[in-house]
Amino acid sequence: MLKRLHLQNFTVFADADFEFGPGLNVLVGTNGTGKSHVLKVGYAVETTRYDINKRYQPNSTTSLGAISHAWAEMQDISLSRIFSVAQLIQLFRWGGEGEAEIDVKFETDKGVLIEIASATIQAYVGSASMKADSALEDEVSLLRPVFIPARDILTLSWILPTIEQLIIPIEKTCLDLLNQLRLLPLRSSEKNKTIDALKDIIGGEIQAEGDIYSLIDKSGRRVAATMMAEGLRKFGTLQKLLANGSLTKQTTLYWDEPEANLNPALLRKLAAILAELARQGFQIILATHSTDLLKEFHILSRQKDAKPLPIKYFGLNARPGEATTVVTTDNFEHLPDVVALEVELKQADELEEIFIREDREYYANHPGEQPSL
Repeated sequence: MLKRLHLQNFTVFADADFEFGPGLNVLVGTNGTGKSHVLKVGYAVETTRYDINKRYQPNSTTSLGAISHAWAEMQDISLSRIFSVAQLIQLFRWGGEGEAEIDVKFETDKGVLIEIASATIQAYVGSASMKADSALEDEVSLLRPVFIPARDILTLSWILPTIEQLIIPIEKTCLDLLNQLRLLPLRSSEKNKTIDALKDIIGGEIQAEGDIYSLIDKSGRRVAATMMAEGLRKFGTLQKLLANGSLTKQTTLYWDEPEANLNPALLRKLAAILAELARQGFQIILATHSTDLLKEFHILSRQKDAKPLPIKYFGLNARPGEATTVVTTDNFEHLPDVVALEVELKQADELEEIFIREDREYYANHPGEQPSL
């Protein structure tokens, strides 16, 4: 589990701390405050951690110096590809001084804190140096993290067979997800209520036929994913990841704007699914500026007859020309500045005033009629 992420002079952050917890971790902020950057850097470091432990098995005799060198090399590549930059200098905060730093701490299933590595990006060199503050983790079975971008992925499966021959402008996070989706479903003797709930929502289950995904409905009819509503494809993506073992309690799920292209009814169902996964022990780090999603999480966290919902909110705020600051709370109402919410409330008040004014004008022109109570 990603426990702590400290960013210094990195993109829009001068000095920011994120203390993540199990369950839901919700990044809230307007456009340009760095929500997606936090998701990507967390995903990049976790991906490197997975690759390092895959290359160097626990109890390896490899020296710490060699592991540190490998960290630097692999993290350099990971950050460059995930952020789609030619040089790491592009990740240095504009106007910052000194070096850009990324410090990371993980927590194992046994509650042991491990400070794996810290990365440094030199402002005038643009290279990353990495130091490993501990050896490889013994008896830790790591899984690759999952990143679901804001755009639809389920209909892009045609890319994988062609990516080796053609240059296709697509982010690495999308390619990683496509590779995770193509894994075969696991055989399980236990009934998974979350997967069943997802199947009920989409009216079947997602299956692959070659490199094309389809929805197999309850009657056995095959519907191409391209014919599904984009909002439903989100649920299908989640169902496929859970069914094939890519998404587990040992996996961190990063999700950028899960509310995109969802109507209010589906948004409520998605919030309930994510809350249930969080209660089961999944770590979910998501970015949103949807007040409706925040409200749903708030309602779910206050359910008296349900298991407590582990949830933390991170309010990202930035004034023009200044670095983004972060405020952490377990209640989104305590965030000091949720601009989108303020705009929505103002809009609701203005709409109510218009309705009242229109009613007054109508009944003034129709004195014989009375408003119904």
